[in-house]
Amino acid sequence: AICLFFIVVGAKWAVFHRYGSSMPDWDQWDAEALELLVPWFEGDHFVRHLFTAHNEHRVVFTKVQSLVLTLANGQWDARLLAVSNAVLHSLLAVAFWWRARQWVAARWHAAVFLLVVALFALPFAWQNILGGFHSQQYWLLGLSFATMVAWPFVRAGSAGWWAAVLVGALAIVTMGSGFLASAVVIVVVALRWFRREATLRELWPTLAAAGVIVAVGWFTRVEPDFHANLRAGSVYEFAFSTLRSMEWPLRDHDWAGPILWLPWFVLLTRVVTAPRDGSHQRAAQTIAALGGWVMLQILATAYARGVGADYPASRYMDTLGFGALLNGVAIAWLASGVLPGRGKVVLGLLTAAWLALLVVGLERLTLQAFRYELPDAKKYYGHAESYLRGYLATNDRAHLAYPDIPYPNADGLADRLDNPHLRALMPAALRAPLKMRPAESGPGPRSAPAGFLENEARSLRPGEPPTRGLSPGTAPLDHAKTWGSFGPEGPATLAEWKSRPLRTTLDAWLKFEVAGHAGEPGVVLELRAADSSRLLAEVRPDKTPGATWRAAYVRAPENAFVVVARDNDPQRWMAFSAPVEMGSLSYRAWRVSKHGLVILYGAGAGGAVLLVLATWHGRAKRAPTQLAP
Repeated sequence: AICLFFIVVGAKWAVFHRYGSSMPDWDQWDAEALELLVPWFEGDHFVRHLFTAHNEHRVVFTKVQSLVLTLANGQWDARLLAVSNAVLHSLLAVAFWWRARQWVAARWHAAVFLLVVALFALPFAWQNILGGFHSQQYWLLGLSFATMVAWPFVRAGSAGWWAAVLVGALAIVTMGSGFLASAVVIVVVALRWFRREATLRELWPTLAAAGVIVAVGWFTRVEPDFHANLRAGSVYEFAFSTLRSMEWPLRDHDWAGPILWLPWFVLLTRVVTAPRDGSHQRAAQTIAALGGWVMLQILATAYARGVGADYPASRYMDTLGFGALLNGVAIAWLASGVLPGRGKVVLGLLTAAWLALLVVGLERLTLQAFRYELPDAKKYYGHAESYLRGYLATNDRAHLAYPDIPYPNADGLADRLDNPHLRALMPAALRAPLKMRPAESGPGPRSAPAGFLENEARSLRPGEPPTRGLSPGTAPLDHAKTWGSFGPEGPATLAEWKSRPLRTTLDAWLKFEVAGHAGEPGVVLELRAADSSRLLAEVRPDKTPGATWRAAYVRAPENAFVVVARDNDPQRWMAFSAPVEMGSLSYRAWRVSKHGLVILYGAGAGGAVLLVLATWHGRAKRAPTQLAP
């Protein structure tokens, strides 16, 4: 279970580190900016805004998660949100694995483990991995799973029952379809009463409580008029939108949907028709309930987003992957039971067909994500960050006159960026650097120290950027002033530079952009105390940047400090920007996502070792014992 958690979370962190951005994107500017952060800081009916619907959904858990992390961090950082979202989904993977081990025979545990890894760790739902706002998908999955696993079988009035009631009620404020988990509970409890597994006296409190939750969810649902054009407009669109979700992970193979969902339908038939069978039947009912919930989600999506009967978007694929996982577990449950000879053959053929379709579909989706969708997302984030940095540095709306801005229209985005509370919360990728100026050289007129040349490329046309202080192959930064020691004679210029005293507001980390030979002998960038010139820290990147820009991080001093740069080597040069403040949690999120691949490989190796040990131990237990003469 521990290895599973770190495999899934490491894979998600690695994908985000390579392709994601800390920039707030699209829905965040409304749901989090206008309906969360601004009301909080301005004291404007915060609770009312917290429960205000975003499109069809009341995403209260997503908002609370964002607010808590933003306040603790001092910055509104999509990377921090995405890193925490990965933890949520990984915990769900562990919870499902832990319960699935109790539903199927031990010989299927390794297969279920690998299936959980594939359907939780592969980046087919890349929108949820990169989107800091998309935690509602994970909150919905997690709370619905907890509701359906526990509530139908727990004794009414017990502590566990009240906990299940609370979890089922909270699911309403995850997404618009949150009440469907309680609807499934009603079906399961009614089936148990019909099969005489429990009396109506034992079950009516659960039926009543779940009914209230379903009623509240139904009558408080929101169907905005501006999304009416996205709903299925005909029976054909609804039916084929449903079918194309069922055929996931394949595309354009409508015939594959019934095959991929056939294991669940077979298990559902056995649940309805089989005699009472204690805990074994309870496991089947739970699997059937979870699969039924996914089917209800598919039907709800087909109604609300079924126009054109198109293939489901990436953000819905975590739910569809959960459905595929339940079909796989249904196969393992069926194989764990006692089947006649013909039944075993039929189940073997079904398993082979189902697994072949799943593997082919996952391979195609994963290749498509890595070849096209994720690189395109990275390009989009890069362009959008550049436009927002330009606007925040100049307040010139011309920087937002591009199609790749992270909001539907430029005026609306500018209005949000102009809010002083939001501007003060911008992440390091967008945040304006500290106002750093060169120190006065003496009692006379102020002048910059000789050797380091100031470069300003923020307000000029992209095609004609100046490169003062930079080597010919180094592109200027588009969001900050820089100072460089590459002069007209090349790197031979010796230089020294000192800033005026600076102070930070976050008391967290400082991010410098450096180029050239920063950190090598004779080329130094330092932070020193403003009052005593005591060395506080050396700014050193992980690798020598050369002709590119590379970020270097250093802990922000508590008191006033100055930045000192020295280039004492005629064969080397250095350039640097003014520092940008970075929240402590933002820094930690960057660090863990940077090491996502290491975490993934380490956890994968650990899981492989445990698999070998478990296999060896199982064979040793099954080996016949030779008695002593």
